[in-house]
Amino acid sequence: MNSLGKLFNWMVVIGMILLIGRLVTVVFLFLDIPFTTFFKDYSLISIIILIIGAIGQQFTKLDKK
Repeated sequence: MNSLGKLFNWMVVIGMILLIGRLVTVVFLFLDIPFTTFFKDYSLISIIILIIGAIGQQFTKLDKK
Protein backbone atom coordinates (compact mmCIF):
# COMPACT_ATOMS: atom_id res chain seq x y z
CA MET A 1 0.00 0.00 0.00
CA ASN A 2 3.03 2.26 0.46
CA SER A 3 3.69 2.52 -3.28
CA LEU A 4 0.05 3.39 -3.92
CA GLY A 5 0.30 6.19 -1.36
CA LYS A 6 3.40 7.54 -3.10
CA LEU A 7 1.56 7.46 -6.42
CA PHE A 8 -1.30 9.52 -4.98
CA ASN A 9 1.18 11.97 -3.43
CA TRP A 10 2.85 12.45 -6.83
CA MET A 11 -0.54 12.91 -8.47
CA VAL A 12 -1.31 15.73 -6.04
CA VAL A 13 2.07 17.36 -6.68
CA ILE A 14 1.63 17.16 -10.46
CA GLY A 15 -1.94 18.42 -10.18
CA MET A 16 -0.81 21.38 -8.07
CA ILE A 17 1.94 22.26 -10.56
CA LEU A 18 -0.58 22.20 -13.40
CA LEU A 19 -3.01 24.28 -11.32
CA ILE A 20 -0.35 26.92 -10.68
CA GLY A 21 0.49 26.87 -14.39
CA ARG A 22 -3.16 27.48 -15.24
CA LEU A 23 -3.31 30.40 -12.83
CA VAL A 24 -0.17 31.94 -14.33
CA THR A 25 -1.63 31.46 -17.82
CA VAL A 26 -4.84 33.25 -16.79
CA VAL A 27 -2.87 36.16 -15.36
CA PHE A 28 -0.77 36.49 -18.51
CA LEU A 29 -3.83 36.26 -20.76
CA PHE A 30 -5.57 38.90 -18.64
CA LEU A 31 -2.58 41.22 -19.03
CA ASP A 32 -2.40 40.49 -22.81
CA ILE A 33 1.11 39.03 -22.48
CA PRO A 34 1.83 36.17 -24.90
CA PHE A 35 2.26 32.90 -23.00
CA THR A 36 2.02 29.20 -23.71
CA THR A 37 -1.44 27.66 -23.95
CA PHE A 38 -0.24 24.27 -22.67
CA PHE A 39 -1.87 24.72 -19.28
CA LYS A 40 -5.09 26.05 -20.80
CA ASP A 41 -5.36 23.11 -23.22
CA TYR A 42 -4.97 20.46 -20.51
CA SER A 43 -6.98 22.06 -17.72
CA LEU A 44 -9.56 19.26 -17.42
CA ILE A 45 -6.85 16.58 -17.19
CA SER A 46 -5.00 18.47 -14.45
CA ILE A 47 -8.16 18.87 -12.38
CA ILE A 48 -8.88 15.15 -12.70
CA ILE A 49 -5.32 14.26 -11.65
CA LEU A 50 -5.57 16.57 -8.65
CA ILE A 51 -8.94 15.21 -7.52
CA ILE A 52 -7.91 11.56 -7.88
CA GLY A 53 -4.68 12.24 -6.00
CA ALA A 54 -6.45 14.04 -3.17
CA ILE A 55 -9.10 11.33 -2.80
CA GLY A 56 -6.43 8.64 -2.94
CA GLN A 57 -4.43 10.36 -0.23
CA GLN A 58 -7.47 10.39 2.04
CA PHE A 59 -8.05 6.67 1.53
CA THR A 60 -4.41 5.80 2.19
CA LYS A 61 -4.43 7.93 5.35
CA LEU A 62 -7.43 6.01 6.65
CA ASP A 63 -5.55 2.72 6.20
CA LYS A 64 -2.61 3.96 8.29
CA LYS A 65 -4.78 4.70 11.33
